[in-house]
Amino acid sequence: MKNLHNVITIFCMMLILGTVSELKSQDINSVYGSSVSDDNSKIVSVDFPESLKPGEEYAASITFLNTGKNTWSNDKNYMLSLYVESDNKYMSDVWGIKNIAVPKEIHPGEKAILLFKITAPYKEGIYNSRWAMTKDNNYFGEYTVNVIKVGGVSESVNYKMDGNESKFINISVPGSMNADEKYKVSVTIENTGIYPWNSFEGYTLAPVTEPSGILYPDWNTTPVSLSSTIENGQTSSIEFYVTAPSVPGNYTLQYMMKKGDSYFGQISDKINVIVTGKGSSESATGTNNSIFVKLQIPDRLKLNTEEDVSVTIANTGNKAWIKGNEALVMVDGKLNQVTMNSFGIGYIQLPENVQPGEVVTFNFKVKPTETGWQHFQMMMMNKDGSLFGASTEAVEIIVVP
Repeated sequence: MKNLHNVITIFCMMLILGTVSELKSQDINSVYGSSVSDDNSKIVSVDFPESLKPGEEYAASITFLNTGKNTWSNDKNYMLSLYVESDNKYMSDVWGIKNIAVPKEIHPGEKAILLFKITAPYKEGIYNSRWAMTKDNNYFGEYTVNVIKVGGVSESVNYKMDGNESKFINISVPGSMNADEKYKVSVTIENTGIYPWNSFEGYTLAPVTEPSGILYPDWNTTPVSLSSTIENGQTSSIEFYVTAPSVPGNYTLQYMMKKGDSYFGQISDKINVIVTGKGSSESATGTNNSIFVKLQIPDRLKLNTEEDVSVTIANTGNKAWIKGNEALVMVDGKLNQVTMNSFGIGYIQLPENVQPGEVVTFNFKVKPTETGWQHFQMMMMNKDGSLFGASTEAVEIIVVP
């Protein structure tokens, strides 16, 4: 009888250990992204910062591989979602965004590059930034394991003061400017606090610059005084002038309410402005420079089939581009010209002469000759074969049979 009792005891222990082992195994599979459904994903690459300043923005990206059996699409409720755990569980909008739609249909075996902007919390600390694919709000596949430290000196840390609050409505800024010239800017904002705003009590609309940003007088350094009192509950458009930087390039403008040395309320949208050089001569002398403005290309192409592409470039130098001289060419990831490429692109000639400060759009066709993920990036070239200016954005295009 004693031996039978021992056997029963051992058998029960084995059942318990087996159950615990199975539960642990299930938990590990959940953590590392295994999926018992037909949906699964694998992380290919992640671009997140190790640290941010309070209120700082960052353009993040995650590349997933669809390792399941189903096609991901918006109409089937597939999206990238913030992984709900620890601090994220209680701060679902901790990064200012928690769901990102897939950019297109992602078939099994294909990659999905998801680009999105995160905004660091205003409270310093250590935060999880863990993301995973979801279907109908159910997580599947691998998730990121990034942790971001939020801290350091930031002008926008004191974003809210007792009784002072604001709501950003709109900002109007010209998209292109000539160097050293003045332009009108308008910021519409609502006083959602309990106190009126006026200049003699220290209220201003002030520019916000990134920690690494270059400061330019009358561009991103000068606070704007209020011309009249803005009562609580009142919406007002604050108009003022800025002077474009003297060096051609791509610049940003962004504003926030301030009392004394402390910012408060909502920050405005960040506006990109193309600043071009002066002059309109078609002389051969001068310096070439350019800024990429826009790229339109399908993210999915078919082998040996022509597709329309357009690239828009701004002439930010002080030399006119002459039709037959300057051209648009393909480059690789290291910005070296690629004369033999899978898109069948040679020299894309200018459709017309382009003066300094003007924008030109190249319309042409591509005909891919290789399947798989193909790198697409272009740049302007001088008549002597040297490259100049900024390249277009680098994109990965999937070419299917």
